[in-house]
Amino acid sequence: MSKIRVAQIGVTAIHAPMYRDSLVYLNDEAEIVGFWDPAPNAPETRARLKPDVADVPFYATIDELFAEAKPDAVLISGTMAEMPGWIEQAANAGVHIWAEKPFAVHSSQLLPAKAAIEKNGLHFSCGYSWRFEPLSLEIKSAIEQGLLGTPYGIDVRFLTSSVAARDPQHWMFDPALSGGGILNWLGCHWLDLMRFLTGSEVVAVSAIEANVSGAPVSVEDGASVSMRFANGMIGSLYAGFFLPSGNEASIGVNGATGAVNWNIANNFATISSTNPAWQTAPTRTIAVEKASAPGYGAAGAALLRAFFAAIRGEGESGYTIDDAIASLRIIEAAHESSKTGTRIAL
Repeated sequence: MSKIRVAQIGVTAIHAPMYRDSLVYLNDEAEIVGFWDPAPNAPETRARLKPDVADVPFYATIDELFAEAKPDAVLISGTMAEMPGWIEQAANAGVHIWAEKPFAVHSSQLLPAKAAIEKNGLHFSCGYSWRFEPLSLEIKSAIEQGLLGTPYGIDVRFLTSSVAARDPQHWMFDPALSGGGILNWLGCHWLDLMRFLTGSEVVAVSAIEANVSGAPVSVEDGASVSMRFANGMIGSLYAGFFLPSGNEASIGVNGATGAVNWNIANNFATISSTNPAWQTAPTRTIAVEKASAPGYGAAGAALLRAFFAAIRGEGESGYTIDDAIASLRIIEAAHESSKTGTRIAL
């Protein structure tokens, strides 16, 4: 099996070093052949490079990177203002694309990239690694088997470290560079996962957003989002930069014949069902001890392996550019709903 030749655009952006470590871990399938960064000679850029990639060349321009390094795929990380152009440039060069979430300041900026990806028959993957978590797959399987019956609702609670703990001067809190606050930067993960688990699209959004901490930023640090899905179910996401440190997260899914409660921090989920197939044990707890892997962990490695397999013609990556656009459109509807006080149809 020949290795996938991978380039990286954006060496120091928030998750870029971790995914680079994942690439090095997957050296049986991939090799890093070139870098491009807006500040290639900055001390921070060089400091983020570990010895295992010290010999990988930097190129003066993105076009030069593609022409001389000849990558099969590229990992793209940067501010959301920069990324749509980089993604489109890669697509026009015929290079398969992995992109950092949430991809753009506004979903409309991804439409030229979508056209180029589809025109050139390229594979797309991204930083929504929750789709590859073992319990995500167990829960999705339970839903697809009909164990929960007619779907009623899905709710996600996610709290994380405060704006003050994260540095209010960081570009993630500048709407011109990030597009928004907690929903754009981290809520996007959970909106993507809600779509993935339920297999249904959001068709209406009502939201309240606020800067409840009074942090000196121009984006929301908290949000409560209510959603209607195409299959008739309702959903909610409560998210905020509210904790001194760390994360709190849980997911619930309810249906006519069953329910799921996933305690994410403790790596277990309880699934209950009145389906006859479960009559001998109608409530089951599924616990996992996740494998350890460098970089973005075992789920990140699985995500990249699926991407590489798709490039080799051995299945699908698990994502399309439409997934990137869909989550952004939900976030944009939430921003509009909060601003106008109205329910927004998608």
